[in-house]
Amino acid sequence: MTAADYTVVIPAFNASATLAHALDSVMAQTLPAREVVVVDDGSPDRTEIARIVAGYGGRVVLLQQENAGPAAARNAGVRASGGAWIAFLDADDSWLPHKMQAQLALAGDEDVGLLHGAARLDRLMLPEEMDFDLLWRANRICTSMTVVRRSVFERLGGFFEAPELIGAEDYNLWLRIAHAGWRVRACEGLVGHYTPAEGSLTSRIERCALAEIRNARELGESLGLPRRDIRWKLRAIRTDFARHLIHARCPSPARRLLVRALFERPTLERIGLMSVSYVPTPLLDMRRRLRKRGRQTLYGF
Repeated sequence: MTAADYTVVIPAFNASATLAHALDSVMAQTLPAREVVVVDDGSPDRTEIARIVAGYGGRVVLLQQENAGPAAARNAGVRASGGAWIAFLDADDSWLPHKMQAQLALAGDEDVGLLHGAARLDRLMLPEEMDFDLLWRANRICTSMTVVRRSVFERLGGFFEAPELIGAEDYNLWLRIAHAGWRVRACEGLVGHYTPAEGSLTSRIERCALAEIRNARELGESLGLPRRDIRWKLRAIRTDFARHLIHARCPSPARRLLVRALFERPTLERIGLMSVSYVPTPLLDMRRRLRKRGRQTLYGF
């Protein structure tokens, strides 16, 4: 089978437990890749990662670098490759066999810059296309399901590598692609599987929230967006991540995020979330158990 003109770039950090599964899903594609690049981002388990890559008999290129974050690792993989399209996959996620064939079928028009698709059964209903305004309202793009035109990636400077953007560096690029006028198209149906990363749930959500806030503020200003749109986005981020933190039973950081949005625009939703954040955890857990039994609970918590 003839390989298609796309490169797969996989950043890997402490990924020895999942990397082979990710690579196997790449090798199973009905439309094979021109090249596959794994970038070891300073992993303590780099010997094991090298052993896994070596097991693919030269079909996978391994790059090793000092730890610099996922954006720097992805950029390094792109620089070391030559495909006309770049498919990004995180080492703890995987693709379905038809993924690349289905997505590249949408790539014929020269104004298409970004392709993506669903990675969860509960999020299958993606818009066929998203312009900047729709993407600014909410990021519905899973990085591991994205395919970016190389010329667009290089023209826009790839991923921004600032450590403060880790957790939002992908969204930052998707927004810049859409703002530059490139079409963002979604493939119909499930194309892969997203697996949430292990680690401290509270610190991860808080870090992503701060990265999203920084991204919205700085990118919004650099793109010349109206101040009201930036302020709306900041309130939406604080509200959304506060909801995630409450669901994770982390009320204090949830309140820290929520208080500013509540002060600026005290909606019923934000008042309700702030109230729920003071409910004792055992009561919230009881509501969650009742919800699983098919009963209604306040705000789904």
